[in-house]
Amino acid sequence: MRQDKPTAVFVSPNPGGSGLNDATILPPLGAGYLAAMLEKSGFSCSIVDAYLLGLSPTHVMDRIPKSASLVGISVNSFTYDASREIARAVKSRNPRATVVVGGPAPTSVPDIVLEDFGCDGLVRGEAEFAIVRIMENLAAGAAAFDDKVPGAVYRGPNGAAIVGSPAERIKDLDRLPFPAFHLLPPLKMYRSRAVKPPSAPIITTRGCPYGCGFCSKDVFGRRVTFRSAANVLEEIDLLHRKYGARQIDILDDNFSLNLKRMDEILDGLISAYGGKLALNLQSGIRAELLEEDLIVKMKHAGVTKLGLGIESADEEVLKLCHKESNLAQIEKTVRWAKKHGIAVFGFFIIGLPGETDEAFRKTLDYARKLDLDVANFCMAIPFVGTDLYRLVQEKGRFLIDTSRNIDAGFYGGRVFYEYGGLTEQVALDRYRRAYAEFYNLKKKLRLIFKIRSFSEAKWLLSAAMSVMKGVLSERRSRISRKRSL
Repeated sequence: MRQDKPTAVFVSPNPGGSGLNDATILPPLGAGYLAAMLEKSGFSCSIVDAYLLGLSPTHVMDRIPKSASLVGISVNSFTYDASREIARAVKSRNPRATVVVGGPAPTSVPDIVLEDFGCDGLVRGEAEFAIVRIMENLAAGAAAFDDKVPGAVYRGPNGAAIVGSPAERIKDLDRLPFPAFHLLPPLKMYRSRAVKPPSAPIITTRGCPYGCGFCSKDVFGRRVTFRSAANVLEEIDLLHRKYGARQIDILDDNFSLNLKRMDEILDGLISAYGGKLALNLQSGIRAELLEEDLIVKMKHAGVTKLGLGIESADEEVLKLCHKESNLAQIEKTVRWAKKHGIAVFGFFIIGLPGETDEAFRKTLDYARKLDLDVANFCMAIPFVGTDLYRLVQEKGRFLIDTSRNIDAGFYGGRVFYEYGGLTEQVALDRYRRAYAEFYNLKKKLRLIFKIRSFSEAKWLLSAAMSVMKGVLSERRSRISRKRSL
């Protein structure tokens, strides 16, 4: 590697606040993809995973060489403050270094981020080709940003913000190299619900065609791009053979959108591993697209868990948040999965617009009727850029500002807004009741008896502690309010 070429450091910041599920910390695939793209183009890179290592911004700075030509920082609603502090510290220590930020927040509110961070520029949307162009500019001795950097927003010579070429979706994901896992800590250091540790995450699609109002579409829009089945199987083989992964966590918004491709991937896994490699479909799958024969094939391919984003069992609530669900089909899918020994996790959101006492009761009764292995009840968060954010902005009241940093996660027992008849106290009561009524003694015992590895036991304990902290925090807040009256 030529020494005169610019070098890059990518930082995955450590989020602040409470209520995040620290039981699950996965390798930062975004940074891994960017680093892999630069290495493919002949540049030298490193990655600092501050979240896994628990590093404060000050300690992150200790790991960024002063010689780094470019520092790339990922920014989301939970890492906003930490990312900003790192960006400003880098520019203060080494003004000649180019600081680039990307991720959901810069894509949603680029003008705010550019002003807050004091960075050289940001990239909206997918950044793989943008980061290569930036580094090539630096290697040529030119300005890092120009009008050929896709998705760029940066400052011109007079300090005014310039919007460069529009952000463009990457059409052929097979062109991208696999994430640079060799630049990250060993897989065994990360945390997830691993039936067969160590586990490794993989993304096989980008985007979601659905229009759920609580979910941001700023990065990918509603267009879905797919990696080929062969490309996915090749990466899984690499993760298993080179990095020792015995479980694969698929992080797609929806792995089942293309059933033919999914079928090919399952067939390939059955042929290569015979079900000995565990497969965790943890982030979401469309129950409406599944039939029992496909569930059976999933089992043979090693699938141990299905995650279903149910959110609510009230039709009016689902309609208001534009969540397209078939509750009857979900029930069938859960029944089939449990019949064939696949664990089912259901995700529900407390406090969505239109949620009445009756709607909440429907949802809780539905969750108990499904007899889910695990039900995650989380508070609705109006992320900036979402329809939910705009709705609260126009017709509700924010209790917590979510336009920049959010210091309370889904499980922090905090209410982010009031809307219609939904008050803070009502939402807190429902949050507590959901966990108390779903996880009765029988359910807790069944959870314990289904544990299949020490790693899984650690995950369940840590996840339960995250929820309990939120519930206890909610109770302490309630007692404090009563005493102040």
